[in-house]
Amino acid sequence: MAALAREDGARGQEQGRRGCEHYDRGCLLKAPCCDKLYTCRLCHDNKEDHQLDRFKVKEVQCVNCEKIQHAQKFCEECSTLFGEYYCSICHLFDKDKKQYHCESCGI
Repeated sequence: MAALAREDGARGQEQGRRGCEHYDRGCLLKAPCCDKLYTCRLCHDNKEDHQLDRFKVKEVQCVNCEKIQHAQKFCEECSTLFGEYYCSICHLFDKDKKQYHCESCGI
């Protein structure tokens, strides 16, 4: 298994904000394409020579206890909330976006 690498600034904390410039979240996505940890697909895509398909993300790492686990809304180890909004289809974690996926059209 490839060694895990964490993106620069993944733990950079602004006042009360977790995550990156794109999303406020309490976890890092484990990119299945390269086994690296990134706050979001946009941060990944900006630093890598390939794109992250967030639909294929299966694991995340908690920013508090650093446990790698299945993608879900709360950390199974320390109960950290990864995002007020979590979509189990596309693995979007953020503040409540009031979004949903339409099963018929996929959007």
